[in-house]
Amino acid sequence: MITLRELCDLTSVTRRTIQCYEGKGLLKAVSKNKMGHLLYDDSAIEQVNLIRFYQSIGFTLKNIKGFEKMSREEFKNLMRDKIVTLEAEKVIVDDKIQRLISIIDDEDLS
Repeated sequence: MITLRELCDLTSVTRRTIQCYEGKGLLKAVSKNKMGHLLYDDSAIEQVNLIRFYQSIGFTLKNIKGFEKMSREEFKNLMRDKIVTLEAEKVIVDDKIQRLISIIDDEDLS
């Protein structure tokens, strides 16, 4: 079991973030210690990291909460759609990088 503070330290998120995840039903403490501090099991670390990953690829907390109501096939299809979106975004970013490289190369010739 780990405390809220330890969970925050291990996942590099704030107490408020953990409380927000709890408020949205995405995370739950498993008990309290003698001093009343919330305790989490080790799976909470993985859960917080997974939530943060999903957020980093564009899902909202509401979207993430909705994952648990989806069938496995619906979830897989959603992830496939996200891959397509991310691949399209990657093409755009790669084009921007190439343009910047061209600008740098042109400046070197001046």
